[in-house]
Amino acid sequence: MELRFKILVLTLIVAFLPSTIVAIYVMNNIIPQYEKITYDYFVNKQQQTLERITQKIFDDMTTIAKDYAIWNELYRAVVTKDEETINFYWTSWLYQKPYNFSLIIGFSKEGKIISYHSPFGDIKSSDNTKIFKIFKKVISTVYPSDDINLIPVERGFLKINGKVFAFVCSPVLDDKDLAKPVAGALFLARDIDEFVSLIQPYIVDRIYFVDKTNTTTEENFLKNHVELFDIEGYRIGTLVIDYNEKTLVNIKRHFEKLLIITFSFLMALTLLIAFLGGVYLTRRVIQLEDYAISLFSGINGDVTTPKPNVKKEGRFKNVELILEYFSNEIKSKISILKQQDKLLKELFEKEKRNFEGAIKLLISIIEMKDPYTKGHAERVMKYSKKIGEKLFSKGYKIDLFDLEIAAYLHDIGKIVIPESILNKPDKLTQEEYSIVKRHSLDGYNILSNIEYFDNIKEVVLYHHENIDGSGYPLGIKGDKIPLESKIISVADVFDALTTDRPYRKAFSEEKALEIMKEEVGKKFDPEVFEAFLNVLKEEKISNSVEMKIDG
Repeated sequence: MELRFKILVLTLIVAFLPSTIVAIYVMNNIIPQYEKITYDYFVNKQQQTLERITQKIFDDMTTIAKDYAIWNELYRAVVTKDEETINFYWTSWLYQKPYNFSLIIGFSKEGKIISYHSPFGDIKSSDNTKIFKIFKKVISTVYPSDDINLIPVERGFLKINGKVFAFVCSPVLDDKDLAKPVAGALFLARDIDEFVSLIQPYIVDRIYFVDKTNTTTEENFLKNHVELFDIEGYRIGTLVIDYNEKTLVNIKRHFEKLLIITFSFLMALTLLIAFLGGVYLTRRVIQLEDYAISLFSGINGDVTTPKPNVKKEGRFKNVELILEYFSNEIKSKISILKQQDKLLKELFEKEKRNFEGAIKLLISIIEMKDPYTKGHAERVMKYSKKIGEKLFSKGYKIDLFDLEIAAYLHDIGKIVIPESILNKPDKLTQEEYSIVKRHSLDGYNILSNIEYFDNIKEVVLYHHENIDGSGYPLGIKGDKIPLESKIISVADVFDALTTDRPYRKAFSEEKALEIMKEEVGKKFDPEVFEAFLNVLKEEKISNSVEMKIDG
């Protein structure tokens, strides 16, 4: 019972720890963030709604202004100074319902007021400077001549004689011929109270205008402020939406209640899962000891460590003893495997040396036929191996052992070439040269008879191919040539140039490299040749150090 109690307590602690951390995080982060997000959403939505409604009312005012200003009949009346027609359509209609414009001013092109209506007193001789600025901007604007909808209209807020207005000002144009010059302008304005009354039906809470910039928040109320600016950028007042905070408070309470219920349910579920998990784990632990003891008791045969005496007394007291026994037994087995691995490696190295000896025996047969190539295969192998190691360190996939064997056997096909051709001191005839060129194909055929050389025979076949396609026996080029064949090609040519041949003396190392550099990109792969140059450079440095040590 003691073990079961410990496991249950540990399980409960492990289970409740994440829940406690989550609860602290929720209380300190999630709830405050939720309150902020809810508030921002509620207030911002109201503000966005207010901005959209304001733009809609301005759009409606713009449509009315265009309807009564961009009209061929009014255009003709303004041009001819027909005041009766102008007043009939402007000052006689637009102040009445459904338009309800508080201020109506018609201008001629010269800036004279030709039609006027205002219930707020005469502004002709008062603060009218801002209105004339708007008029001049409308008159001086160049308008598109193909679509009335594209014609811009000045609009915004304006403060005149201490009174705030929402205004639009449209040019007077001929809708039959928009290309005609502007004849004048129609200025329409609603006082701010009328403007706000048009917004109110769309807003649930109260909206009003205050003629000051700083507003205070009353208790239990949230306020949304939209500042209004005139055409010159001066703040002229504020639109304010008041709405009761109870909605947000109720939302917050519902959220907190839901969170408490959810968290309580999760805690109860965690407690149940932890209890059941503890009971299950306890049983599994007890079963584990039973299984360990039965497994241990069933061990027969040869063992490297003596078996301890295990008695089934109590629960979970013998597992440590059994695990220690198995650990020692595994260590002993690993030690034996390491000894066997060492013997296998020694055997592999011995077989490898025997294999290389057989390869060298084959090469000696070729050298007996062609004494001028004595040591050629071994030198080519050494150069190829070093070049391969350079490229392997750069990430190229190369089997260095296969490369070494292929370099040894690259001229195996010369076995079938007559000695008279191999040792001829004069220039070979075309027929003799064609026989010599067959040695890579002959080498491929010889190696094809041995399954081990399946990878190597391809390298031998292509070691005289050039990357520009001018080589033999198949004339392949570029990436179709195996990388190992490209490596052997460089090493083979360098050794051939720097050793005596029946038909010429050996070139110096410098002259050989000069000849080979001209073939880079044609016969030799540039990256392989660069690796070869690095090999020669390191050899020179090494030889120089050895000479200094010997000296």
